[in-house]
Amino acid sequence: MENAVAGRELALRAVVAVPVAVVCVVLLAGDLFMLLYWLPVLFGPGDVSCDVAPGACWRPEQPIWWGVAGTLTAFGAGCEITAVRGFRRAGLWWPWLYGAMGLLLAAAFAAAQIS
Repeated sequence: MENAVAGRELALRAVVAVPVAVVCVVLLAGDLFMLLYWLPVLFGPGDVSCDVAPGACWRPEQPIWWGVAGTLTAFGAGCEITAVRGFRRAGLWWPWLYGAMGLLLAAAFAAAQIS
């Protein structure tokens, strides 16, 4: 296979990619947890505008922040998958990995704004 990467370059890629991928997986898990935790804000205030369960009163901007965090998480997961698929192939794979980390960090910031 002429598009495959072998030897030293593959080892160097592993040294760079594994720590960044671990950070991305942790960020992805945290973002998904926050999105699931704040899922009730999508349905409005309900009968009571201040619900004790989520720990905060419902505000109209919360669904917008949830949508932003969800979109960034989805794009970050897509970048992570693209980076993993391109790991053994020749060409640029690392921008996808760092792009995923940036998107997932932005998603974590957006998820923090929901509360």
